[in-house]
Amino acid sequence: MDSELKVEFEYLADRPWDVPLVIDWWRTVWADRMGSDVEVAVDQLRSSLSKNELPIHILATLDGIPVGTAALKQHELKEVFPDRQYWLGSVFVEKGVREGQVASQLSLHIVEMAKQLHLPHLYLQTINLSGGLYAKLGWEPITEFVHMDEHALLMLRKL
Repeated sequence: MDSELKVEFEYLADRPWDVPLVIDWWRTVWADRMGSDVEVAVDQLRSSLSKNELPIHILATLDGIPVGTAALKQHELKEVFPDRQYWLGSVFVEKGVREGQVASQLSLHIVEMAKQLHLPHLYLQTINLSGGLYAKLGWEPITEFVHMDEHALLMLRKL
């Protein structure tokens, strides 16, 4: 496999039929935070789809097949960080393509979208306390915190 797969990006708003797939992906990692009713989650995501108002969800695709997703959000963890806005969130990449730098490409695509919207910065949270790939992409650690019994790192990328 190439070190970097050549993915294309599409708005989830242009592919609403893929919303159940995205919910299934998210449930593999965040089921404890999503509630038990899958249809409610699908309906909530479908009702929030947009190409120009936050949140903006994107898909990474290979030959038209979705392999990952990410979102540019107004808020995330509002109960922990109520005054922090503009976030990269909901990053997920299919297991079979995780070595192809898809998460990096998704993250950089969201950064570019944020720059086009003239946002001053982006935040993200990660459970990798070293910052992992985000540190390699220029994100700075801000603080460690605990949310829902999980240690995490808040990071910032100035734009």
